[in-house]
Amino acid sequence: MGKKSQIVLSNGVEVSGASRYLFDAQFFESEGTHCISHAHSDHLPRKISKGEAVCSETTLRCINECTKHKISLKSDSNLEMFNAGHMAGSSMFRLNIDGETILYTGDFSTKDRFGVEGAKPHKTDILIMESTFGKPEYVFPPQEEMGAVIHDWVEDNLAQDKSVALYSYPFGKSQDLLRILSDLDPLLDDSVSKATSSACPELSFRKYSEEENLQEPFVLISRPYSRKKSMEAPWRRPNMQTAAVSGWAVNPSYKYMAGVNEAFPLSDHAGFDELIKFAEGCKPSLVLTHHGFATELAMEIRNRLGIDARPLVRGQCSIFDF
Repeated sequence: MGKKSQIVLSNGVEVSGASRYLFDAQFFESEGTHCISHAHSDHLPRKISKGEAVCSETTLRCINECTKHKISLKSDSNLEMFNAGHMAGSSMFRLNIDGETILYTGDFSTKDRFGVEGAKPHKTDILIMESTFGKPEYVFPPQEEMGAVIHDWVEDNLAQDKSVALYSYPFGKSQDLLRILSDLDPLLDDSVSKATSSACPELSFRKYSEEENLQEPFVLISRPYSRKKSMEAPWRRPNMQTAAVSGWAVNPSYKYMAGVNEAFPLSDHAGFDELIKFAEGCKPSLVLTHHGFATELAMEIRNRLGIDARPLVRGQCSIFDF
């Protein structure tokens, strides 16, 4: 397996054989089929010279409404798309090329959470998987339980007449928080409201406005701020409680690094245990890890599952250059 097609970490993940495919490329090129897994900025192109891509309709809408790019959908009979469970519209791609199958996960999560269905493993010859939380210490608590913890923390602060701001990326976890806190009528800042309108137009919400005379206490969901910028934000109030929502909050020191009162390990990525179980379920002959703790995850897959696993390293001209 793998001797017919070449897999390179260069402009995104490139797969070349009878045809050329680029997954989450930083730059759109005139040749090859471009595939975009989801609408987070670190997976979107910085420059486009050809405005077609294989992606979900939700990802297309987010790109066209929330970025300067304007692209159109492309179909390809060699590609299958599966739900990635990362955010609305996130997709994995299984490519049939030169007699073998290659599954590219992009960012994914296997756990159902707050209306988002988790990703399922799919049989493949080669698995190219993310490794953001690819070390054993990154195992997340049950996400529904964490949602209840967040809700209780917010409710307790409101009962003490303290307003609350929760920081999370505009796409993905912000919509999770909106569902978790729906009964508390949270406000959304401009970035989060724009992202929510594109990613989940079925959700209703209130947008924060500087002109509105807000009555305290209130709840706000906002994009992440630095400590200094947070203090300067127009919605900032004295004694306001702040919280960061991130998988990195598994580390107890994260809230101090983020400069917030509290931090909650709610994640839209697969934790380490999910990554291992997913790799096992795909039954690949080869796993290529990238985007995170790639070396560590590859070693754990080899040791725990007995599957050939290797980090995909930028600059290698093929998967066999190790």
